[in-house]
Amino acid sequence: MLQSDRAVALKRVPIFAKLSDNALQRIAQSCAWSQHDSGEEILSFQDSSTRILFLLSGKARVVIYSSEGKAVVFRDLAAGMMFGEIAAIDRGPRSASVEALEPCTVASLSAENFEGLLLDEPRMALATLRHLAANVRQLSERVFEFSTLLVQNRVHAELVRLAGEAGGNDQVVLSPAPSLSDIAARISTHREAVSREFSRLGTVGILRREGANLVITSVSKLEKLVHEAKGD
Repeated sequence: MLQSDRAVALKRVPIFAKLSDNALQRIAQSCAWSQHDSGEEILSFQDSSTRILFLLSGKARVVIYSSEGKAVVFRDLAAGMMFGEIAAIDRGPRSASVEALEPCTVASLSAENFEGLLLDEPRMALATLRHLAANVRQLSERVFEFSTLLVQNRVHAELVRLAGEAGGNDQVVLSPAPSLSDIAARISTHREAVSREFSRLGTVGILRREGANLVITSVSKLEKLVHEAKGD
């Protein structure tokens, strides 16, 4: 990737969106650039590295594995998202692993360079704070769901989240369809429970399979089920 192309790629990262072209060129020069194959570990849980990373192409997953090998999935990362910011800020060990779901291009910046940018670029610092606040809100919502909702309602809530990420109107196509195991890992349950709820949602016409895709025919109906379960 040419240096000018690297600066353009970095501009797609929200915290860099309002920086000048000259600033982006300097950041691109300071970054280390790497390619990762599907299935490759990009970051390791509890690792001592402190660089902040930016996913510029491909998809990745934030996950922790228990000692028994059970996956706890926190979120999936799409192109333009940053990760590793917690260790870059507090210099502590990595709070989760990150794995490539498909071939990925990653840029990384040292914690020291990142800290310097936060001090020199107030708009970037504000964007970083908003990013962290959004993550805290999302994690708080998920903890609340794990503590208060039945498994079927957690399935509904996760489908609503996936629909929001996919975009669209009341009918959304998830392509490719998330696996039952993936959904189970996201909501702390087992594959069979997800399968049962998918079947029930199919019977009432809210879900249907179309080849490798999963169609949510009415996001609003799923949202209503979630709101009712939460007592909203």
